[in-house]
Amino acid sequence: MILPRIGSMLLGYVLGNFLTAFAVTYLFAHTSPRKIGSGNPGMANVMAQLGFGPGVLVLIGDLGKTILAVVLAQYWFGSNIGSLATLYAAVGATLGHNFPVWQNFRGGKGVAVTVALVVLYNPFWGFMALIGALVVLLATQYLSLAGIAILAVYLIISLFVFTPEVSIVLAVLMLVMSVRFWRDIENILQGKQEKKNIPRKIVSLLKKKAAKPVKK
Repeated sequence: MILPRIGSMLLGYVLGNFLTAFAVTYLFAHTSPRKIGSGNPGMANVMAQLGFGPGVLVLIGDLGKTILAVVLAQYWFGSNIGSLATLYAAVGATLGHNFPVWQNFRGGKGVAVTVALVVLYNPFWGFMALIGALVVLLATQYLSLAGIAILAVYLIISLFVFTPEVSIVLAVLMLVMSVRFWRDIENILQGKQEKKNIPRKIVSLLKKKAAKPVKK
């Protein structure tokens, strides 16, 4: 049944085109994420430039649109292709986030939506993949490598526990997503990529927020 697969992916792609970072940066700073920090419309850039709260809102929005895509895909196509509706909808949301048509196919890097993908399709193995990515992040302090590691670990797991179709879809997605991370990979190899101590950054942002005087 090819049509339910295509329908699920298209549904996810359309919802994935909603880049939460644009709404949040306009709400808090009346600007575009393209004009702040790295210019990437994602959680990490928004959090670094606007603070912990706006960054969390971007995270919630990016996770939420993926969850919505999965719920709708399961409602419309789940009876035909079962859990594959979840997979294709989440893959579509990831592609929509990374390559939105209204931004000339220049979107975010899709870390949050990838997290949603692996957890929604299979929570247990999804969390195992996240643990693997966390190890990579703590060891290297490169957020880009951790983003790639999520799919890489999940792909390896899929070879043993999922069907060949799932592994093929994940492999294709990983190749496509590498386009968004290619410049980061080049910078890492050249020693130009900034390392990010995420736990320390979060603590620092929380301290700054706590230190702000309360307006009377």
